[in-house]
Amino acid sequence: MATPLTGQQIIDRFELYTDDTTDLSSDEELILANDKLRLIYMEQPWEFLRRKKSGNVESDGKITPPTDFDELMENYSEDPTIGEPITKVVYVGRSPYLVVPMGQRNANNYSNVCWIDPTDGKINFAQSPGSGATYEFDYKTSPDDITVGTSPKLPPEYHPMVVFSMLIDEEIIKKSEKARSSMQDNFVQYQRYLKNLKLRDARFKLI
Repeated sequence: MATPLTGQQIIDRFELYTDDTTDLSSDEELILANDKLRLIYMEQPWEFLRRKKSGNVESDGKITPPTDFDELMENYSEDPTIGEPITKVVYVGRSPYLVVPMGQRNANNYSNVCWIDPTDGKINFAQSPGSGATYEFDYKTSPDDITVGTSPKLPPEYHPMVVFSMLIDEEIIKKSEKARSSMQDNFVQYQRYLKNLKLRDARFKLI
């Protein structure tokens, strides 16, 4: 099993691949690493970022998403023969409430719908399921930025892709002759990691 890379180890590799000629401070290199890592997280709703949230509907008949919430994830399919869920729902008790855009909340012919209201950031229901009812849904977590002592939430074997993503940053290519001369190789390496990560993710959806 691959060993996770800490923020400091990512910085060390980046400096090795650029001969430390970018004039960036360690703090700036860590900021760059987190910028690139967030772009990877945003690439798609990764299975490795899937989390389950359960609890009880609040007194106002709504649900407050967790603090690390990014977006709801597909967790339901009406056809049991389909291995991959294709619809986002919030289960209240055993009933699935279809997640719809807020603008479509009144355009449905049934009441079992819900949406996220940007004004309060909560999950709202067309018809309140009642205070205290149990709920469950899947969501994509939004990981905290890494520090010099913490690691990305990527599978460990894919941590090096953060370094290659940093190396193909436009400003880094301008500042580092080594990064500039290796730009194509670094880009190919990053794309290879990204492609393999997507294939890995797809396999998890079909289990």
